[in-house]
Amino acid sequence: MKDNKYHLIEKYLDGTITQQEEEQLMAWYRDYNQTDVEWLSENEEEEEQVRLRMLMQLQQQMKLPATGRVAVKRRWYYLPAAASVLLILGLAAYFYYPLLHRQTQPHSIAQAPKAIVPGSNKAILKLDNGDEVVLEDAQNGIISRQGNALVNKTDSGSLLYNNENANPTTNVVYNTLHTPYGGQYRVTLQDGTNVWLNAGSSLRYPTSFPENERRVTLTGEAYFEVAKNEAKPFYVTVNSAAGTPLSVKVLGTHFNINAYPDEQQQVVTLLEGAVKVGYGQANALLVPGNEAILNKGRINIKNGDTEAATAWKNGYFLFDNEKIESIMKQISRWYDVEITYQGNVSGKAIGGSLSRSKDVADVLNMLELTGTVHFKINGRRITVMP
Repeated sequence: MKDNKYHLIEKYLDGTITQQEEEQLMAWYRDYNQTDVEWLSENEEEEEQVRLRMLMQLQQQMKLPATGRVAVKRRWYYLPAAASVLLILGLAAYFYYPLLHRQTQPHSIAQAPKAIVPGSNKAILKLDNGDEVVLEDAQNGIISRQGNALVNKTDSGSLLYNNENANPTTNVVYNTLHTPYGGQYRVTLQDGTNVWLNAGSSLRYPTSFPENERRVTLTGEAYFEVAKNEAKPFYVTVNSAAGTPLSVKVLGTHFNINAYPDEQQQVVTLLEGAVKVGYGQANALLVPGNEAILNKGRINIKNGDTEAATAWKNGYFLFDNEKIESIMKQISRWYDVEITYQGNVSGKAIGGSLSRSKDVADVLNMLELTGTVHFKINGRRITVMP
């Protein structure tokens, strides 16, 4: 798992860092800087001056340019001290760029009339009879009785299926949860399995599982925490772009599946337990830390990056020398925007961590600091330029 110091920087600035994490971050900064720690003052009037002095120290040590634009480096978080942290983006962009932003706007990013805000908890629940419930408009509490289960919308903005034995039935009743672009949602299935759906995804599942097995169907991306039941295996059928469905069999484990139809490959990343991945006649058994990559009809197994695979669920983007086209697909899904290209940006790649809670203009501004690509916003259309 990659070093998460750059993520701690973002948590500090977002105000979500814990006291223990802040102590870790300050200790790291002291060790790297080899001087006394100088951190944000509690006095708001001094905050900007403290930020600027911190950046100036870093600029002197790393010979960064003092113009607010970072030198072009595809993998910007690799430093001489071998610290895999996002200093150039996480510190320069956050500490220094806000000071410049008041004076000069990036010339290539046109300001949208209305801020394009990040996605949120929203989804559509399709019931067994075909009725659809827009969950962000639904009140908390019981939404429907589906087969042997009561469907509850919780105070935390998720779905919970509870057994309801008043009118037991042997019929298998299915629901489908769909997240649009700009949405994500969590559902707790009848057996206690938790599933987080990323934007532009859908999950079809029984409201109550039959006796012999548990089986669901996924399109898009989801993170699973499967309730353990050795007598009743859990299967995920993945609608893959290759046509033949990808299957994942588990007994109780944590894993992420990224299988958007518009991606060239589908990836299963295992965090805990064990899973068996199958495609046609090919099968592979994963151990924690493994990734199974389905590409052109073949399953390849390699050591995976579990932090990158689950970053979306934890509230941030994590790019590891990732192609700009892939990055923009993620931005398109989360912000529900259209992406177009002007000029040749193929082969451009970027690495780093960005919060998913920021407006899209803020995200694009920070990507621009790499000098790799530039952007223009027109309504809900983003144009990517070299």
